[in-house]
Amino acid sequence: VEDCAAPPADSPACGVCAYGPFRARHEAGHQRLFERLALTLVAPSQTTLDFWRSRTRLPSRDAVALPHATLTPRGPAPKGPAERPFRVAFLGMPMSLKGWPVFRELALSLVDDPRYEFVHLGGRPDPSAPAAFHPVVVTGDRPRAMQEAVEELHVDAALIWPLCRETFSFTAYEAYAGGAAVITGPDSGNVAAFAADKAVGRVLADEAALAEAFASGAILSLGRRARRARTFDLAFGALTADLLPEGRA
Repeated sequence: VEDCAAPPADSPACGVCAYGPFRARHEAGHQRLFERLALTLVAPSQTTLDFWRSRTRLPSRDAVALPHATLTPRGPAPKGPAERPFRVAFLGMPMSLKGWPVFRELALSLVDDPRYEFVHLGGRPDPSAPAAFHPVVVTGDRPRAMQEAVEELHVDAALIWPLCRETFSFTAYEAYAGGAAVITGPDSGNVAAFAADKAVGRVLADEAALAEAFASGAILSLGRRARRARTFDLAFGALTADLLPEGRA
């Protein structure tokens, strides 16, 4: 339903949660594992590593933040026609966990507002939202398909509003690499940490603040022309292979 921020297992929140009865056993199992092995803790972002450390006391030999991907500046982003609506995109499958209902409600509330245009880039459409659907599927042959679509469609901003605390979020990085700003909420984990940089996007307090930013037009400051958007090369990491001693990868 919403991010719980991992309270103690004996908290009232865990008492009403469907997963509460399993939480203590889950933590006890992790405690035994970490005590018996000399483990190196690896997280896909510093935000995730910091959150883990703040919520556990599990012993580890070492701890490393190893991003799944990095960005390298490429050049100015194509801006598209000067006179066009602010283009807002949802990237990926239309799932509640990834914030599709938030995007759909925003699109419905602004369907008659000429300032905005909504698009959905993903593998499966959902006609319940007034958003133009563009099929985009990332494959082994086209690992940057989403980034390329964002760039080609001149997307101004991507709404990335997940219910979960994202540990990394390829979607956020793909959006920004393609020239789009990232709009998110405060409980989105590494998405919020990424978008906290004013050059990347905006972190809005809640859905009411999101609606107000669009209604007032304040969000228009994230347009490609207004912020002089740039594009980036998205370089993917090799996951745990990057941790192997040099020469063994």
